[in-house]
Amino acid sequence: MNIVEKTWRGLQSNKPLYTVITLGFVCILGILAGFLSTNILISLLISGTVVLLLLILLIFFRKGTFSLDNIIVPLLVAAVLLPPIRLTRSIPDIRVEPILILIALALFLTGRLATGRPFKLRWNPTNKWFFLFGICILVSIANAAFVHGYYPIDRDFWELGKLIEYFLIFALVASLNIPPEHMRKYYVTSLVIFMCSAAFGFAQYFNLLDINSWLIPYYAPTQIGGLVRGGRIVGTTGNPNEFGALMVLAASLALTGALWLKGRSIKLFSWAALGVFSLAIVFTLSRSSLLCLLVAVAFIALYKYTMHFGFKKLVRMVVSVAPVLLIIAFIVLQLAPDLFFLSMGSGINLDTDASWQARLTNWEDDIALWQQSPLLGWGPGKETISSIVDNEWLLLLRRYGLLGVVVFILWFVSVYRTLSRIGRETRNNYTETFCTSLQATLIAYAIFMIPAGVYHSLQLMPILLIFLGLAYTQRQSLQAVQLK
Repeated sequence: MNIVEKTWRGLQSNKPLYTVITLGFVCILGILAGFLSTNILISLLISGTVVLLLLILLIFFRKGTFSLDNIIVPLLVAAVLLPPIRLTRSIPDIRVEPILILIALALFLTGRLATGRPFKLRWNPTNKWFFLFGICILVSIANAAFVHGYYPIDRDFWELGKLIEYFLIFALVASLNIPPEHMRKYYVTSLVIFMCSAAFGFAQYFNLLDINSWLIPYYAPTQIGGLVRGGRIVGTTGNPNEFGALMVLAASLALTGALWLKGRSIKLFSWAALGVFSLAIVFTLSRSSLLCLLVAVAFIALYKYTMHFGFKKLVRMVVSVAPVLLIIAFIVLQLAPDLFFLSMGSGINLDTDASWQARLTNWEDDIALWQQSPLLGWGPGKETISSIVDNEWLLLLRRYGLLGVVVFILWFVSVYRTLSRIGRETRNNYTETFCTSLQATLIAYAIFMIPAGVYHSLQLMPILLIFLGLAYTQRQSLQAVQLK
């Protein structure tokens, strides 16, 4: 038995002390080496390695045995709360969550190789849509090169790398074994993480501890002017619109929990969280996010509630819940900044709204470009087509043509239908809450993609996929029940 297999089997044995001693010894050596080193860069590197080892210990070997099931909360914390790692202008920003995924896969693969077991993630039908959309990307690149003479550059193929990152996040989380009784923990934890993000946004608005000068540049270096002059908070994202979209997901989860879950304490917590998230959306001054919030609320409270509980209970719900929603709306509007009302007033009349009219002008140029290659598109075209498209549907259409957009829509129609099945067949209120809120989010994000973007956001899309993967973990519970 070689040293790798021996060490791995020791970590796999139900002896937490073995894990603590093994990794703790390495950490102590790293700390000593850091203190003894006179080079600052070497000290930082060693210290970072020690921190990484400790995180690996806490996340993957918490009970002394290797397990991937503890990765969801660290993934959510990293994706929602942490800024990207900014190195140099020539190197793209690096998010923490793909690093966690790669570490998890490396440990998983090491364990399989050490014990001779096959490497395999649990398959689900949605996985094929990642593959099909990847084919659309390659076909579009080939069409642009061989038919139109627009040859790709290295950065164009990053769109495939982005899709692979999305697939790994979703496939890994969806493969986990999460018992139905643990969904309550993930619901409460998710709302707490989102509330921390919202609180960070409020701190920006009031510039507590002068964080706008020393901390916010790590999150949104290009948005400092809008934050200082207009008070548009960015929370823990890169811009106000993304933060508004993030809070739409949070508000959908909170509202569904308030309506679906039982127990006074969890309902009160959910209603309070809904108020916090709604206020955060108002502070972003994002009209598209506010519209998406209204769509999500209507979808959950009227359509999904009626489908699940019946029309008679809908009438009772409206009588009891409408006053609560009105109170939340009244409080939020009382706390809203003056610029919010100016922005909303401008958005009511789109014919005179400068921002909307500028978008329409840009869209005309991109529609004309797409019409020259309607079926397969032009590929990413990051070198040859540099115009900014403030419409993600149009961007997808221009890049991947009708074929790519149809596959993209079918991909998320498949996700929506799978969530319906999981929510319908499960007997766990928390699982139903996740499925219903995610369906509302998908509908809202489809609208949000008209003036902004979700798929191309390296923060929003992974967060959405983490939650979708968490909901998909309950397919295993359904299959286990059916086998019995």
